[in-house]
Amino acid sequence: MAAEIKAEVFSDERIHLEGRRVLRATGVKEILRFDETTVVLRLTERLLVVRGAGLSLRSLVPEDGQVELRGRVDALGYEQGGQEKGLFRRLFG
Repeated sequence: MAAEIKAEVFSDERIHLEGRRVLRATGVKEILRFDETTVVLRLTERLLVVRGAGLSLRSLVPEDGQVELRGRVDALGYEQGGQEKGLFRRLFG
């Protein structure tokens, strides 16, 4: 009997990094944390953690789940979602 493999589908999530200086993300549900060195974004099923220096929020389109960050991006990583309340929920929820 073959094991069933469940594929993860995150079709509304897109991460685009230009030269480690501009990061554009779609599929963002909430901004959980934001400062000059760390940004935590809640995506559809998980968290995206961005670490760097001089990070700033340049564009925010909550209706479309789009975010643009500028600064030096040193690391990107995914984590399982927590239960923190984010900026989107506090502002628009």
